[in-house]
Amino acid sequence: MHQRPHTRSPAAIHKPARFLRLPGQIDVRAAAEAVAAPGLPWLPSQWKWHLGTEFLILRGGPPTRTPGGELTSGIAVDAPALARLPALRALLDDALPAPALVAWVGKSPPGAQISVHVDNTAFWDEHHRVHLPLVTQPEARLAVAGRFAHFPAGEPWAFNNSKAHGALNGGTRDRLHLLVDLPDTPAVRAWMAAGEPVEGTPDPAAWAALSADPLARLTPAERADAHLMARLAQQ
Repeated sequence: MHQRPHTRSPAAIHKPARFLRLPGQIDVRAAAEAVAAPGLPWLPSQWKWHLGTEFLILRGGPPTRTPGGELTSGIAVDAPALARLPALRALLDDALPAPALVAWVGKSPPGAQISVHVDNTAFWDEHHRVHLPLVTQPEARLAVAGRFAHFPAGEPWAFNNSKAHGALNGGTRDRLHLLVDLPDTPAVRAWMAAGEPVEGTPDPAAWAALSADPLARLTPAERADAHLMARLAQQ
C-alpha cells in the first residue's frame, strides 16, 4: 500500500469480519433528500486515497489546520451543517445502538475510486465503522482484502477498516453513504454479534486497479500545488 506505517492502538477492537451486514432496515429517504439540498458545505477529500470524492462533515473533533481533520477524533462536536439536517441528526442519535461520535456523508461520483489503504489512527482502531447507504446502485462496491460487496440503501453494514480496503463507483450516479464511528459499548457489541458476516466476491482486476498509487491519478494542476503535494506525501 502507498501509505505511511501505522502502529495499531493497544486498545484496538477486534473486527473479525471483512463485511458485516447488521440487523435492521432503516428508512433513509428523508436523509437522502436532505443531503441533495443546494448550499451544503461539501469538502473535497484531503486524503490521497479518496481523491475525487467529497465529504459532508456532520460530527467529529474540533476544526484542525487540515480540512477534514475533524474525522480523526471522536469528541462528538456537531458541525454547523448538522443544524440544517434534522433527518441526519435523528439517524446519528436515535437509529443506532449508541450515538455516533464521528459522522459524515461520503459522496463518490460516477467512476470514482477510493484507493487501497488502512484507516490509520488510534481512534479509528478503537471504534466500529458503520456505513448506512443513502443513495447507491449495485455497481457501487466496497472492497476489503481483495473481496467486494455492495451495500444496499437503508441497510447498515460494518466492515473491517483495519484491513486494506477501498471502493469504486461503477454506476452512473453519485453514491452517498452516511459513515459513523461508534464506541465499543455493550449495546454496540451486541449489534455487531447479531450481524451476518459476508465474505464478498473476488475481483482481481478491480482490486489491482484500486491498489495502484493514487498519486498517479493527479492532474498537472494538482502536481503543481506544492502545499497539496507536501500534505499528500505525509500520508
